[in-house]
Amino acid sequence: MKYIWEDLPEKKNCFTVRNATMRDLRSNKIIQYYSANVKIVVVQKCITENNTYYRTRSAAERGLDWAFEASAFGLPNEAAPPAPSLKPNSLGKKSSLHTKPGTRTLSSVKKQTSAQTVVLPEGGEARQHWGWIKKIFRRKNG
Repeated sequence: MKYIWEDLPEKKNCFTVRNATMRDLRSNKIIQYYSANVKIVVVQKCITENNTYYRTRSAAERGLDWAFEASAFGLPNEAAPPAPSLKPNSLGKKSSLHTKPGTRTLSSVKKQTSAQTVVLPEGGEARQHWGWIKKIFRRKNG
């Protein structure tokens, strides 16, 4: 398969996420493993029917199809289908994605409008917890 690489408008500084790998797209072999937070500068992008890939300047100059998946940098996969819409359908009914039988919607849940007041203890109760701290740090008189 021939990959069509397009230059990015500017080089992009990316940081790897956990378990990032550089792959040879032709053989699908892993070239190198990367730990999290490694800075990689990418200059080209390729969108296939299954994934989005980025490659470095050195791979581009050498004509290698060694690349990182977009997920290696936490970037979106532009080849992925869009998420299903959460808008009500055209018939005016709510889609099955919105609610399931027996669940409550946000409009049916009453918001709490006041906070619970805190009642402080009267007398010396509020000071009692400091008593044991003072005992620990009390100096002994000789």
